[in-house]
Amino acid sequence: MTQNVVISGYGWLAGYVGSALSGKVNIIGTTRSQQKRLALEEQGVTAIEYALGDDTSVLCSHLQNATLLLNIPPGRRNTNLESFTENMLRLIDAALSADVAHIIFISTTSVYGDDTNNVLTEQSDTNPQTASAKAHVTIENHLMSKRDQTNISIVRLAGLVGPDRHPARSLSGRQLDAGNKRINLVHVHDIVSALTSIICDKPLNDVIHLCSLSHPKRGIYYVDAANAMGIDTPHFSDTEAQPGGKVIDAAQSWERLNITPTYGDPYSMF
Repeated sequence: MTQNVVISGYGWLAGYVGSALSGKVNIIGTTRSQQKRLALEEQGVTAIEYALGDDTSVLCSHLQNATLLLNIPPGRRNTNLESFTENMLRLIDAALSADVAHIIFISTTSVYGDDTNNVLTEQSDTNPQTASAKAHVTIENHLMSKRDQTNISIVRLAGLVGPDRHPARSLSGRQLDAGNKRINLVHVHDIVSALTSIICDKPLNDVIHLCSLSHPKRGIYYVDAANAMGIDTPHFSDTEAQPGGKVIDAAQSWERLNITPTYGDPYSMF
C-alpha cells in the first residue's frame, strides 16, 4: 500500500518536497485558495482547501497511518500569535485522534534567539525572543510530549535559499549593521534530501538542525553574493570586527541522516 503524505501548508518549500516525492508516495496538500487547489490538482496532487482554524474532518480523513508534514508559517508581520498557536495545537491533537503515523514539524533556528555568540547544537537550550519563535517553541514542546502516541520529527531550518530565492536580493543596496555576524543558511535541495529520508526511511522522534557547514561573516558573504548576482551590493558596518552571532551546528544531524549536504558551503548557493 502506497504511503500517504499530507502536507499542510503547500507553499514554496512544499512544492520542492512534493516534486521530489512524486511517484513514491500519495501526496495530499492543503491550500487556502480555490485557485491554488485547482493548480495543485493539475500537478497530480490531491488538494484540500484548508486554512488553519478550519474544521479538520476532511484533512483528518487522509491521516490514518499517514505522515503529516506541518509547514504552516505564522506570518512575518503577525505579532499576536495566540490563535495561530492554539489552532496548530488543535490540528496536532486532531491528527493524533485520527491515528496519524508520523508528524513532521518544520520549525526554525530562530528558537535560539539572537543574543548569543555560541555554537548551538541540537541539545542547546532554546531562547525564543520573537512572537514567532515563542510560538514555534510552544508547538515543538507540545509535539515532543506526544511521542508516546506517534512518531515525531522536528526539523529546525536555518535561513532558506533556493534557485529562485536568496537573501542577498532583499538586502541589495541597503545600509546595514552587524557585518561581523555569522550567517546560517540552508539550501532547499538539501532540505528536500533530508525530508525525503525522514519521510521514506525512518522517523526521527527527535529534533534536528538543517544548516550549511560553514558560517562566513554576513558583511563579506552578502557583498560577494550580490557581486556574483550582478545586483547592487549592501553596505555593512562592523564587518572588520571579530566574528559574532550564533552558529547553528548541523553536523550531527547531517551525519544522523547519512547525508553530505550538496550546499554545505554557502558560496555554492549563488
